[in-house]
Amino acid sequence: MTTPFLPTPADTQAARLQLEQLRGQSSAASPRLTELLEDLLGQLAAGRAVQVTALDTEIGTQQAAELLGVSRPYLVKLVEAGELPHRKVGPRRRLHLEDVLAYWTRLDQTRQDAMQDLADDLQEMGLD
Repeated sequence: MTTPFLPTPADTQAARLQLEQLRGQSSAASPRLTELLEDLLGQLAAGRAVQVTALDTEIGTQQAAELLGVSRPYLVKLVEAGELPHRKVGPRRRLHLEDVLAYWTRLDQTRQDAMQDLADDLQEMGLD
């Protein structure tokens, strides 16, 4: 599904019921799948539009840039700097989805560490 899904009030109510059922029973699904379903149903239950996109294990630079929330030229600079491994298929660069997600995780951790350092500094200065 690549078309955004905007829930109707009936969809929102159904998502709430499904979410309650999912949380109320032990599931045979893996914890990661359960977490994904809870997040999806939670978004729908809140009345938010969602979009689910199936991705190949290898993606192009445009898809990778969209996942990371950066421009394609910036992503190409990251690739050329060796920040993201890739392979060339003809003139095109292909990246493993796992590598792109690992980069995003590292970037997110760096941001969280910087925020924690800032909060610690503010607390030491008595400005919290």
